[in-house]
Amino acid sequence: MSVRLPFLLAAPAAAVALAFAPGAAAAERCAGAPGGGLTLTNVAAHGAELYAVGSNGLVAAARTPSRWTIESTPTKHDLRGVAWTGRRWVAIGDVGSILTRIGGRWRAAPGIPPLSLRGIAAAGGRVVAAGRGGAMRADASAEQWAAVDPGTTSTLWAGTAVGDTLALAGQEATVVASTGGGPFTVVPTSPRPTGSVIAPRPFLWQLASDGRRVVAVGDFGAILEGTLAGGLQGQRTPTDEILRGVSRANGLWVAVGSGGVTLFSRNGRQWRRGTTATSADLRGVAHTPAGWVAVGDQSTVITSQDGRRWKVAVSALPCSLASVARGNGTLVAVGGSGKVLRSTDGRRWRSSPRPTRSDLAGIAHGDAGFVAAGSAGTLLTSRDGRTWRRRSVPTSLNLHGVFWTGSEYLVGGDRGVVLASETGVRWRRVRSEAFHSVRAFATDGRAVVAVGAGTIMRRPARGAAWQFQSAGLQRFQTGVAYGAGRFVVVGHNGEALASADGGRTWQAGVSGVEVNLDAVIWTGSRFVASGEGIAITSTDGLRWSPLRVATTKSIRSWARAGDAIVGVGDGGTTVRVSATG
Repeated sequence: MSVRLPFLLAAPAAAVALAFAPGAAAAERCAGAPGGGLTLTNVAAHGAELYAVGSNGLVAAARTPSRWTIESTPTKHDLRGVAWTGRRWVAIGDVGSILTRIGGRWRAAPGIPPLSLRGIAAAGGRVVAAGRGGAMRADASAEQWAAVDPGTTSTLWAGTAVGDTLALAGQEATVVASTGGGPFTVVPTSPRPTGSVIAPRPFLWQLASDGRRVVAVGDFGAILEGTLAGGLQGQRTPTDEILRGVSRANGLWVAVGSGGVTLFSRNGRQWRRGTTATSADLRGVAHTPAGWVAVGDQSTVITSQDGRRWKVAVSALPCSLASVARGNGTLVAVGGSGKVLRSTDGRRWRSSPRPTRSDLAGIAHGDAGFVAAGSAGTLLTSRDGRTWRRRSVPTSLNLHGVFWTGSEYLVGGDRGVVLASETGVRWRRVRSEAFHSVRAFATDGRAVVAVGAGTIMRRPARGAAWQFQSAGLQRFQTGVAYGAGRFVVVGHNGEALASADGGRTWQAGVSGVEVNLDAVIWTGSRFVASGEGIAITSTDGLRWSPLRVATTKSIRSWARAGDAIVGVGDGGTTVRVSATG
């Protein structure tokens, strides 16, 4: 695949092992997952033909949702949108990525400024791509692009055709439209209150239309419905999860979002929940003659005949390892479908009985032993990593990161959830202004920094209020570590930030990579960050250099183990690397 970097060399000293043997059905679904664990950010259909796009330049094609073909692309940047223009396929994404499929090959459009392109729409022989920083327009051939004024300075993420009109939507419930090649004008919107001080009007992630009426979905489970002429009005919603995808076909509207949530509606105003087939965040939905298809994290693809009842077609989630921690001389790794693995050295691993069938996303060790957390509010505790007990928590949202501060456990989850407990037995919800997922924590011994999707927060001291930091907005942070007197944050598109003043202010580093970074650790002498088949190292979090790792999979989590660090990741991969270099 084109996402591989030139310094991907196997290190003879690093041990890599397939950590478990999944059942035959799960193994088949994992093997067919397009991208092997990469995020699928969107999907579109033209007749029976499906195209999904995703992280690190991923493009996958299918006519059957369980059989995907990866197509080579000329970019390593995340792709965010895909559409059929009436003549050919176009995919768009970060750093001005516009790819057009011509003659069976994907070609990059030349001369595009480094815009973060998110939403795409095609109608009436025109196609427009927009995002953060501006918009580009072309005819249906999608070969010659020119800048166009989108009529707003807001970030635009969604796009759809409404008859011959192009519509875009995004930040603060903004919707704009252009008819017949004319200028974009603002469409009035009246969303329901979000209850958030940081985001009183919801971000809109996607649009769909039946040719006249329009539905927009977004943060806080927001659903807006109406017309471009009369405006869009907020509707009651059966979820507070982020809704990232919506489509309409055969008289039915279907929306999907975080935590695997699915919704359906006959009129776009009254919505009901469909079944939940996966805990993976879903990011796009489309319809083919064979039925509905939705895509999301961990290369997950789910399908439905009626838009109400869903099943998994393929997913790398059951085969993944998401997090690892060390305590009392034992490494414990957790992952999809409740997998728990143990090792004393990070080389040889043994499976433990699954304490749950829920997907586990985070684990940490503290004074009360191991705490693991995952989908649908699942939280488990164990003294030894073998015998587990489920604990009650005040949320049913997906939980992601688990951390021991030295005096209490912290757990982060969807919708800005932060849970705290000194013992791991009784949990309380802590107020935070975050409204996307919280995924990782780090401490300098006093202050704690939490990061996640569009989120960097700082707690100056235990018991103090969380302070939301603007440095994280409109980005996706995945990991944070503390060492050498500074916090270091990593995220998508090679993002690296460092703070030498306890998380008050942040300075951008130069990671030297363009792919997503998924985890970071302080080894005692250096920071190590990892992503899709790559690792990088730095002593200050600002200047990074390549580190050889013996895998092409993404390492999602690291733990210190003596003179080494041990990582776990996609496909059940484990890797052991020297802590000192």
